[in-house]
Amino acid sequence: MMLTQEILKAQLGSLQASMEEETVAPFCRHAERWFRDEIGPDLYAFLQNETDSELLRLAHSTLAWQAYSLAFPHQKFRVGDLGMMKMTPQGAIAVTKWEYVDSRDANLSMLDLSLEYFFRELEAIRPAAWTGSAAFGQRNRHFLRSAGELADLLPIAGRNYRFFQKLVPFIDDVERELIRATLTAPVYRDLLTRWRDATTAWTLEEEELIELIRPAVAYLAVFQAWPYLPLSFSEIGIAERRQKDGTGGEEVAADGGQRNHLRRQLEQDGQIRLARIRTFLDETATPTRFAGYYQANLSGPALAADDFTDKPHVIL
Repeated sequence: MMLTQEILKAQLGSLQASMEEETVAPFCRHAERWFRDEIGPDLYAFLQNETDSELLRLAHSTLAWQAYSLAFPHQKFRVGDLGMMKMTPQGAIAVTKWEYVDSRDANLSMLDLSLEYFFRELEAIRPAAWTGSAAFGQRNRHFLRSAGELADLLPIAGRNYRFFQKLVPFIDDVERELIRATLTAPVYRDLLTRWRDATTAWTLEEEELIELIRPAVAYLAVFQAWPYLPLSFSEIGIAERRQKDGTGGEEVAADGGQRNHLRRQLEQDGQIRLARIRTFLDETATPTRFAGYYQANLSGPALAADDFTDKPHVIL
């Protein structure tokens, strides 16, 4: 296993020294499986052969917080011959509901932060085991790649890995429909194909275009997802999410007027950013640079050659 009991305790810093390895080992194995799926088997094998690096430390941090987040709800109880029992050691008292919810949120925040720092370090050092892997192309299949990037472009979305994963289908839809239509299909396919290739050398104009595309994707993806965000679907039907846990101000879903106003604002801001892409392409596209857009929007109609067939005479 890549995540040992010693690494887990060293990364979290708050686990009791007496915690048995068997208590957390199942959650460590699930965390490793999740992390391997996230980064791909090639990079995972590369990390297993690393001995001392910042990338390895961040990988351990991500694994530790994921394992702890998985184990956290189950640490309140023990199940034995007498059924489910709540642990109340002598001299200690059970935490309150708000303390438990607050701690779980803090665990997930640390997981998000560790995962984001890991990918930032990975992009900085770019080992061959990463850039040459299928996982690299999978992560770069969209212009917007992570919760951290979403938070930088649209701060209201927050830095939340679980929210971003639910947003991915809407990102895909926005890029395939709106971004593709704005760039034209040839320009879109060329940019996205090269975006997925670690060896691509970008021109200044291409970098500027990508930096215009990414915020448009962020705003429009959240706009597309908006009708579904406050709802939870399960076998018992559709429920509205409300948070009343005593961790501060009691949070409930915004009323319809506020939600509709913010949704309209997201759409408006997204359309403004699409317009900026068009303006940029209008100013920079040439027959050789962003040629597909130039031919579709800027070249003008071709002039037909004069045809004097069957004409009785020609005046020169």
